[in-house]
Amino acid sequence: MDQPTGSQRTPYVVIAGYGLPGRSLVELAHGQTDYLVIELNPQTCERAAAGGVHIIAGSASDPEVLRQAGVDRATLVALMVPNDEVVLAAISHIRRVNSAAHIIARCSFTSTGLEAVRRGADHSIVAEQVIAHELQAIALPWFPPLRDRGTDSTANHGR
Repeated sequence: MDQPTGSQRTPYVVIAGYGLPGRSLVELAHGQTDYLVIELNPQTCERAAAGGVHIIAGSASDPEVLRQAGVDRATLVALMVPNDEVVLAAISHIRRVNSAAHIIARCSFTSTGLEAVRRGADHSIVAEQVIAHELQAIALPWFPPLRDRGTDSTANHGR
């Protein structure tokens, strides 16, 4: 689904999780777009609300919390909680009430990212893939360039 324009629905974003990923989205939305954060930790909710963040306490896997957050009218739902089971459950609940919302799912493993898309997420961000990419970039200087090994299979042995 493309970003809403003109006569389409008014943008409304639901962000599950107020860790670093969720906070980065709040920074984008705050003062620009109507949004609401769902956060499991009540103390975090109190501190964030005192700072002007639109936030409610609860689990994104709870259909009642999702209803209170207004996922039925959401144009974007970002599931940024570090719990794959919660993310998958939330996707299923959201799709029952809102087939048009664009869903971004944070997942730990590739298999969960694939399942998230199967359940209806539009995008999955998979931690193990991001880590593998960053690891290659950081470790690359410690690996010599690939050499033509087809001509002499013993050339680099014993060195």
